[in-house]
Amino acid sequence: MADTDIQDKKIVIVISANLEKGQAANRAAVLATGLAAHVPHMIGVDVTTKDGKTLLGITQIPIPILTTKPDTSLSVLVSKSQELGCMVILFLSRVQGMTSYEEYILSIGQTNYQDLDIDAIALYGDKKSITKITGNLPSLR
Repeated sequence: MADTDIQDKKIVIVISANLEKGQAANRAAVLATGLAAHVPHMIGVDVTTKDGKTLLGITQIPIPILTTKPDTSLSVLVSKSQELGCMVILFLSRVQGMTSYEEYILSIGQTNYQDLDIDAIALYGDKKSITKITGNLPSLR
């Protein structure tokens, strides 16, 4: 993906309004790391200070953290996002308290997709599509 393509992309993380701030922060961090692993060129180059110290690259794409409204279904947002060709990463309630990724893998393997307990999502796609899906959601405060 060329840098010009990044200008046409948008990332949004949507967190359930039912979560406490610490839980919301944890989910946002986990989802952002997932995005960094799957979105080419999301992380910018390392930069150097005037006195020669290197700072590791951070995201080149702003990541607003939004929250749900009472009538918002994360599952519906996921479906709409997938229909519009957006990348979706899910965070499931069940992850809280799991002690290993293997435990997560086993849990997912025993659950039908429609039964997943989604409480946060990360979306990546064309700005227009992401805004269409999430434009009416408030920022997490």
